[in-house]
Amino acid sequence: MLVGLLLSAVFFLSLPGITLWQRVVQDAGHGPVFAGIAVVLLLMRGPAEGGAVRSASQYRNAFLASVALGILTELLQYSMPGRSVSAMDAMHDAAGAALGLACVWFIERWLAHRRDGTPTGDARTRVVVAIAVCAFTLLAWQPLQCARAYAARDTSFPVLIPTSPLADGLFARPHEASVTYAQLPPPYRRPGDADSVRLEFKPGATPGLQLLEPYPDWRNHDVLVLDVTNPSPRPAQFMLRILDATHDWSNADRFNQPILLPGAARTTIRISLEAIATSPARRRMDMGAIANVMLFALQPLDAGELYVTRVWLE
Repeated sequence: MLVGLLLSAVFFLSLPGITLWQRVVQDAGHGPVFAGIAVVLLLMRGPAEGGAVRSASQYRNAFLASVALGILTELLQYSMPGRSVSAMDAMHDAAGAALGLACVWFIERWLAHRRDGTPTGDARTRVVVAIAVCAFTLLAWQPLQCARAYAARDTSFPVLIPTSPLADGLFARPHEASVTYAQLPPPYRRPGDADSVRLEFKPGATPGLQLLEPYPDWRNHDVLVLDVTNPSPRPAQFMLRILDATHDWSNADRFNQPILLPGAARTTIRISLEAIATSPARRRMDMGAIANVMLFALQPLDAGELYVTRVWLE
């Protein structure tokens, strides 16, 4: 029954997350759940008669059973609306099971050593140490990268983009385009320019760049500035969309401004934050809780590229 309750938690962990932290915590949560499952499966059977500790085969069987349950829970989600099969979740399941069993291994042998002097430093224990370190590293990797991304975002403020490859890779989402970092072409480059975020797109695409979870508090600034280059000889019509955390997803409840990017030109766009704040039809936008910024084409474009050198607040 306890295993069933722990398994049910996996489905709650798989609910869609809103923020990066929520998604990472949900992914990382698979580890503790399956650590509990593996430990419960192991403790369901005691040591062999006359033994002070459980055998390596009992640990192996508990681990394999936990991995099988993890894979099964992923496969079950294949037919569930709004869910998807995740190899990373299955890896977190296995890592959690391994780490939980490793903890029991050490505790069980430490208690046996205190009780009757059973040796604790055999070759198998050294293997278990290595497994525990690898499992912990896998489980900690995503939360650590997430924390680094938030730190890079916060440190770069009032620059919203680019911040760092790590942060932009998690907070900047392209639409119908691929993203790389690149220097501006020579006609548009200025001394001291850092690499720009380069959007490359195919014929007929409506390219865009969305900033998820930009630094939210814009209240001590007056102007939003975008430095954008359109190398194509043809002008392109884009839309700048900004919304806050309480946005109701209606068009009238956010900031929408068409922006014409001239052809073969580098353009600096300056927008008053007061105009953004007063853009919702029935309320004032919460400038301390900005949640999303998106620049996207309003019509299909020819194959080409677009450079976003910098987006910042003044």
